[in-house]
Amino acid sequence: MKGLKKILTGILAGAMALTITLSAGTAMDAKAETGNITITPAEGVTADETNTYKIYKVFDAVADGDKVSYKLVSGKTTAPAGFTVDAQGNVSYTGEGENGQLTEADITAIAAYVTEADLVDTATSTGQNVATSKTLPNGYYYITTGLGTAVSIDTAHPNAAVQDKNSTHTVDKTITGASEISPDGKKALEQIGQSVTYTATVNVGNGAKNLKFHDTMSVGLTYNNDAAVTGTTKAGAAVTGTDWYNVEETPAQGDTLTITFNDDIPEGTYTVTYSATVNASAATATGLPNDAYLTYGDNYHTEHSVATVYNATIKVLKKDGSGNPLAGAGFKLMNSEGKYFKLVNGNVTWVDEATDADEHMSIADGTVPAFEGLKNGEYTLTESTVPAGYNKAADEKVTISGGNFSENELTKLVQEVPVINNAGAMLPSTGGIGTTIFYIIGGLLIVAAVVFFVVRRKSDAE
Repeated sequence: MKGLKKILTGILAGAMALTITLSAGTAMDAKAETGNITITPAEGVTADETNTYKIYKVFDAVADGDKVSYKLVSGKTTAPAGFTVDAQGNVSYTGEGENGQLTEADITAIAAYVTEADLVDTATSTGQNVATSKTLPNGYYYITTGLGTAVSIDTAHPNAAVQDKNSTHTVDKTITGASEISPDGKKALEQIGQSVTYTATVNVGNGAKNLKFHDTMSVGLTYNNDAAVTGTTKAGAAVTGTDWYNVEETPAQGDTLTITFNDDIPEGTYTVTYSATVNASAATATGLPNDAYLTYGDNYHTEHSVATVYNATIKVLKKDGSGNPLAGAGFKLMNSEGKYFKLVNGNVTWVDEATDADEHMSIADGTVPAFEGLKNGEYTLTESTVPAGYNKAADEKVTISGGNFSENELTKLVQEVPVINNAGAMLPSTGGIGTTIFYIIGGLLIVAAVVFFVVRRKSDAE
């Protein structure tokens, strides 16, 4: 991190000041002894967010036309590092800042110098509406905000307009590793027992303070304790090592994963990667949401970013040829690789031999225990046990896919397959012709006897 700070020379990661005017930059009314401080909120603050600014008086300011001199506040006997006081109590700047800019060391010294006794006012903004102090005496003021660490220091003589240099932060979470993923990365299909990889992109603005990453997983997801963070500063420098963030051993209340960032984390883009295993509690097509968001400042949070994992179910409804429920039929499920469905400790596995597979049997109402926790793919449903008196049903092909992951497509992740068994027919037989043939033969014998008798009489007469 020390090397990183050298790379970021000129960027005040812990705090940043506006231009300090040690002498008035414009001609002012010499008689003006009071004024106001107007503060423009940081960019990105939403319309309903409020921000309270604390205004501390560092020095008194005495105006003489366009000239300003500074003195210690009553009760003070010393000045902060970077400033000196002469015998008459006049304050001068002796720090290393150039072009009217304080250094990080100067700002740190001023922050340590002021106390709650120096707090003279608070001003509140809502959304992008400016915050304005009450009427203040001429002075040199230190202004903090609950939004972040960046502070403003300026002379009110008689007025000062400052811009909150803090920035808001954002997070966008997507699924980057699963069997099938939607184009936007917000939805995916995965089998129970398999791992899903998540990537959260955190955009850190200037003046990060109390910045934390929060992630909450559904009961059907088991976090694999493998979170890692990489980053690139706004200036393009890689942020290496792990000393600038901490994966909390005990997550915040309600979190599955909590990552705390140092207050001196530079403005830039950071990537949090981690994974979770779809566990045996996840047999649902309604989805397993995974929710991520940031908290920062005194009491601010980003919008939540949600990614959802689904798995599929194949149900069988067994009927006979008349449409009545049929019990006693057994089914096995085969995937496109020719392997068979089997649950092991609640996780979906696939075995080579049908004899080792799970068989799901139909009961009196024709229902069959579902094949649950499936990913996308082509499946074959085979009747492995045929009820007595019925013929074996044909195999059924089932396709599982998230499609475009629309609500309509997601409903297809539960597929109910009707399987019909027709009653078996008797083996082929001769049927009624067996009796008929005896009648024909008998008739022919009678005719033959009559012919023989007639011929015999005729022969005897001759």
